[in-house]
Amino acid sequence: MNFLDFFQDHTCYLCHEEEGTIPYLCPQCRDRLDFQPGYRQKNGQAIYNGFFYTGSLRKILTDYKFESKTYLSKTLAHLFIQVLGQFDPGQDLDGFVVVPSAKETLKKRGFDPMDLIGLEIHRLSGLNYYQGRLEKIKNTPLQLGLSGKEREENLVQAFRARDLEGKNILLLDDILTTGSTLYQASLALEEAGVHQVYPISLSA
Repeated sequence: MNFLDFFQDHTCYLCHEEEGTIPYLCPQCRDRLDFQPGYRQKNGQAIYNGFFYTGSLRKILTDYKFESKTYLSKTLAHLFIQVLGQFDPGQDLDGFVVVPSAKETLKKRGFDPMDLIGLEIHRLSGLNYYQGRLEKIKNTPLQLGLSGKEREENLVQAFRARDLEGKNILLLDDILTTGSTLYQASLALEEAGVHQVYPISLSA
C-alpha cells in the first residue's frame, strides 16, 4: 500500500457511505454502472467497449481528468480489468499500450490520465505495459464539441509508435465517441510493425 493511502478517505466516491470491493466504489454504486460490453466499427476496424459513458461513470471520469482526482485511477483500472475480462482476442497477447496525452496537455494537466490507469492495470493484472512506446506527437485541440469529420482531421498523424514490431497489443482508451482517436492510434501502431492491434475503450 502506498504511504499516502493511509491518509485517503476510502469510502465510496459516489455515495460517501461505505467502502467497496474495489477502491472508492461500493458494490451498490458499482452495480448501477451500465456495463454492456460490445463492439463498434470505425473504418472497418472493430473497437471493443465495456460501459456506457453515462451517470456515475461519467462523473468519475470527469472528476478524475478535470478535477485532478488522481486516486480514481485505481477505481478506473479495476473497471478496465472488468472490461478486459470479457474480451477474447483469440490469440496470445504480448501486452498493452494506452492512448497518451500530448506533451503540452501533460504540462497543463500535470498528469497523463491513461498512463496512471495503465500503471494500475499492470500492477493488478501483470500484463506487460509498454509505457511510452506510443506517443502523441501532435498537440491537437480537445475533441469535445468537434464533429466526426473534424475529430478525424484533428488526429491524422497525431501518434507515433516504436519498438513493438511483431507484437499483439491491446490499445486502451477511456472514452469512445466517434472512434477517431483509437483508429488513428491503431494506424500508428500498425505502421510501427505491430502484428495485431486490439483497440478497447472503457466506455462509450
